[in-house]
Amino acid sequence: MPGLLVRALFVVACMALASGCALQKKPGSRPETDLSRVALAENASYLSFSGFQSAGVSRLFDISSQGLKTWLEYEVPLRHSLSYVLAQPQGGYAIKRKDVSLTWRQIRMSLEAMIGLLPKLDRNPELLAEHFVWFSLSPDPLTTSYYTPEVEASLRPKPGYHYPIYGVPQDLERNRHLYDRRSVDMDRVLAGKGLEIAWAKDAVDVFYMQVEGAGRLRLPDGRVKTAIYGGANGHEFKGLGAIMHDNGLLPYSRLDKKSVQDYLNRHPEKMFELMAENRSYVFFRLSDSGAEGALGRPLTPLVSVATDRKLIPLGSILAMELKIPRGREGGVRHVRGICLAQDTGTAIRGTRLDYYLGVGDEVEWAAHRVKSPARVYMLISKQALGR
Repeated sequence: MPGLLVRALFVVACMALASGCALQKKPGSRPETDLSRVALAENASYLSFSGFQSAGVSRLFDISSQGLKTWLEYEVPLRHSLSYVLAQPQGGYAIKRKDVSLTWRQIRMSLEAMIGLLPKLDRNPELLAEHFVWFSLSPDPLTTSYYTPEVEASLRPKPGYHYPIYGVPQDLERNRHLYDRRSVDMDRVLAGKGLEIAWAKDAVDVFYMQVEGAGRLRLPDGRVKTAIYGGANGHEFKGLGAIMHDNGLLPYSRLDKKSVQDYLNRHPEKMFELMAENRSYVFFRLSDSGAEGALGRPLTPLVSVATDRKLIPLGSILAMELKIPRGREGGVRHVRGICLAQDTGTAIRGTRLDYYLGVGDEVEWAAHRVKSPARVYMLISKQALGR
């Protein structure tokens, strides 16, 4: 196994270097997939690391890079994953491939093993190498990020709050073609049907909330509700920044949300016509909890990640190493720690990941600028594998 050893030591050495920054993606839209970096699930591969190699990687973990003070803070998101996995048929396959096949029972045992280890990991993270087999994913996934925007909204129509946020039409599955953006926003086909769950101050905020799949609604009385993804019409997505650029309205260097919003505030007569070029439309439901992922459980900032479930099963434990921008002040955050596969996305296919950064304006800038490769390892307990 000398080739594996050389590769592992090379990875460890590269991780120790503080250089470069995340590639910038087009702000204001979901990033375009870089097909040269992304392999379909069937073309990706897993390679088992030795204990020596995984110990070298675990020594470099820095959970403070995820905003955590102790490994015990992983327990809540781990239990979110565990509750989902417990609901799956334990003898059924979570993933079945030539290089790795795992049942839901083995994923469950891995989550339980990780929860049991948490009290010891602050002192000795190398225990992860002793108790888990690390499966390295190749090629390195292209990683982007998403967040939960904050939107000023009211639960009833009132002056200043004119733009409806819609719940899911009962006939959405049968009549998706009826509910493209032009029909909903301009022809008002849903008006008066009682599907409005809230009204927003800004129509562009609603558009970007649909891009991210959720939004935190800041109500006039100070209360907060969360608009959670309820369904979509299935039409192909096109970013508003890209639409503005294609129409010659904004240069490529100014496609961020603020520039788009400023332009449309100056030219409101163009707003709905431009937005209608993105036929995709997302519907929501209200919740008192935070943004939820595909598990139906709250997402955890800098821990939750969206994956292609054909390659990385929901609920899986991942060790990840990647770089993300810190924010407008500059600098790079080197994330090295445990992440959890807790979400999916229509654009997340094969070796493509979407990393959840959190809520509000403080993470928006960084979320639009993550587009870089990540090192990813799936961790499965040795006991689950009978080793």
